[in-house]
Amino acid sequence: MLLDDNILGGADHMERHHAIIFDFDGTLVDSLRDITDALNAALADLALRAVTEREVRSWVGDGLPVLCRRALAVADETLTENLARLTRRHYHAHPARHTRPYPNILKMLDLLQAARVPMAVLSNKPHDLTAQIVAQLGLTSYFAEVVGCRGEEDRKPAPAGAMRLSRCLGVEPAAVLMVGDSVADIETARNAGMSSVAVTWGFRDRDELAAAHPDHLVADPLEIPFLLRR
Repeated sequence: MLLDDNILGGADHMERHHAIIFDFDGTLVDSLRDITDALNAALADLALRAVTEREVRSWVGDGLPVLCRRALAVADETLTENLARLTRRHYHAHPARHTRPYPNILKMLDLLQAARVPMAVLSNKPHDLTAQIVAQLGLTSYFAEVVGCRGEEDRKPAPAGAMRLSRCLGVEPAAVLMVGDSVADIETARNAGMSSVAVTWGFRDRDELAAAHPDHLVADPLEIPFLLRR
């Protein structure tokens, strides 16, 4: 079931104690081409083979160092660090050349904002890049906080970042929906005592997500506001 513009009927019909934490890449925005372009530019700098968007789609979600490790055919920590450094540099130069919100994301965010639902972003992308892209796409005003990965202790599925955001949003973890497109997001929600919402339009296949047993599995962003009314 999808929403029309008046389905929420204002904040009085929304359970105001709820809040939502969104993953970013593959959940709110399709950033696959820009990530692939930055990685391939870095691989070219190192005279290494280029990779495809299909390959990158299966590798993203666990942060830049893990992405670079998966892109290399050999286990070499120094090479991985160099590739990550170069990829970050290229990505900083063109972070959102092709990146755009998925269909119905903006309408969903408008509906939730109108209903005064507290929202935040929690990404495994480096923090500076996450904040930069959110701002460049004009999405900052929707979120109370935008948080990327500053260190290994923050990397999902570790619950620390989600727990801090719960406190920032002023709700108990059990009242938070954690929305993402990966098994790591589902596990983050579980580790933090939150409800998990897996989305099928992102970088992971529906069967993979279903096998991780999320609390909710949705195929359209406009299904998400309904979850707050249950």
